Amino acid sequence: MPKLSVHVMQSGERVPMLQDELGLPLFYPTLFATSQLRNAGVAVNTIRNKLADLIVLLRWEATSRRDLVSEFQDGRFLTIADVVSLRDFAKLDMRNWKLDEPGMERPSGRVLEFLEARLASCRAQAAIGPQQHFNRLTTFADYLEFTANVVTQCKRSPQFGQEIARMASAIRKHRPRGLAKHHDQEPERFSPPTDVVNRFMAVGSELDPRNPFKQPSIRLRNAIIFGLLRHTGMRRGELLSLRLDQFDLGHEPLVWIRRSQDDKHDSRRHQPVAKTRERPLPLPDELAEQLGRYMLQVRASVSPARRHPYLFISHQKGRTWGQPLSISALNTLIFGRMRTVDPDFEVIHPHAFRHHFNYELSRSIDQHNAHAPPRASREGIAPISEHRELDVRAFLNGHRHRASGEPYNRRHIREASDKAARQLQSGIMRRLPGDEGSEDAS
Repeated sequence: MPKLSVHVMQSGERVPMLQDELGLPLFYPTLFATSQLRNAGVAVNTIRNKLADLIVLLRWEATSRRDLVSEFQDGRFLTIADVVSLRDFAKLDMRNWKLDEPGMERPSGRVLEFLEARLASCRAQAAIGPQQHFNRLTTFADYLEFTANVVTQCKRSPQFGQEIARMASAIRKHRPRGLAKHHDQEPERFSPPTDVVNRFMAVGSELDPRNPFKQPSIRLRNAIIFGLLRHTGMRRGELLSLRLDQFDLGHEPLVWIRRSQDDKHDSRRHQPVAKTRERPLPLPDELAEQLGRYMLQVRASVSPARRHPYLFISHQKGRTWGQPLSISALNTLIFGRMRTVDPDFEVIHPHAFRHHFNYELSRSIDQHNAHAPPRASREGIAPISEHRELDVRAFLNGHRHRASGEPYNRRHIREASDKAARQLQSGIMRRLPGDEGSEDAS
């Protein structure tokens, strides 16, 4: 089976590719990734995800004993039955997939006749979510349409072109429907309860006895990580790509979020990068003091860390000592270990802090407007309009469009709507017993 790998070029560019058992790049997936994705400016993570989708397609070929490139060269394209089979296979969870497991046997060339049939139990197979299923089938359609056009281009047959377009259209029509509604269902669930966030922050502080990390330098590093996520709402990639020169820890401390794609100084194959716009974000004084101690006393004493400019490093002695902190280390070693302290911490992950930051931002604006006069006072205090709030949220989140911040405000909107509805219901219930002047009385 093919293997997905990421190669770091001398320029720092990350190049994902599929390789065979001998380590050679697979021709058509590499051609597709280079000409259709990389040359179009698609992000490295997106290319890697699409190549992971193509591994599923190649597994379907192996399971079905098919060679789609040879079939396309002969003018044979996927039928509706093939598309249905591919659709069902694409829905399977591939993390524990094996070619020889039950239900995945290669079809036999012999046809057997059975005189009787019996029902037997069949182990249910894990499936992926509708959005990932949608993405896989989209990748399949794009890749198969591209590959079929490439291998048949010398024949210049209008009929082939129509058949290829029909095949790609059939795959896209078999994608899950209703995803817009699915995405809109309770997105506030991604924003954890405030009391859980506060308890998590308390446990993750430097001196809390419940902190699962014992080394003081790791405690300080983790406390800074949690503080940056909580107080700025930055993304995980933005956090791990922070460099020493992006901080101003003087009066009114702040951090600059900058883009550093394909940085040759970054030794991580899966380079964390800023996904949104560059922007400055203010920092609390206490967090700035922790950052100063970490930079000057902790990080500076780790000799391998002096060879790169990235802020957060691994403090575990060994091969990665002093190297930039990886995404997997953040997810598994830091947040994963924190979740072992309290079952309620299961809802806490890096992106959950971004949702909670936006929730607290909405509440802060509401409190400001509740105490602000209807018009601007001499002190310059004025209520923040809805239009202005969208601008503030877009700037802090690094969004180019105001609408991008809507999902982060759903929990606050729901709470405000619930409060308004209950006040209305309470008023109606108070009027009902003695409501002699109602329209029904006349």
